Amino acid sequence: MKTPKFAMAAAAGALTLLVSACASTLSPPPVAQPDPAVLAVINSNVTNDCNPQTAAVLTGLRLPAGNIRGVNYGIYRDEYRDKIVRWDAWVYLKDQPGSLVVTLDEDCRPLQVYAREGAKLPDGR
Repeated sequence: MKTPKFAMAAAAGALTLLVSACASTLSPPPVAQPDPAVLAVINSNVTNDCNPQTAAVLTGLRLPAGNIRGVNYGIYRDEYRDKIVRWDAWVYLKDQPGSLVVTLDEDCRPLQVYAREGAKLPDGR
């Protein structure tokens, strides 16, 4: 009978280590006062309350406004409460394939930024 308790404790410990490892790799993206030109390009592509925060991240990355080809948002909802829980701003660039993705929480606070499908962040990641 003691084996199931040990197995559950071991599983809980492994899960804790896994979550800790994942959490340590997430770091908030750099932010700066939004460049008005970057914000204007975003606003010309999509209307969203998170546009200023998305522009702040792109400005923090030192992404020039002239390199933005397009922007759109993915919405994540809590299906039980029908509440938005996360936004992903997909930023398409003129000089490379793929996109940069800025993840924001339900209150538009930046959580992370990463590159997809062949894109690279301005710092080379």
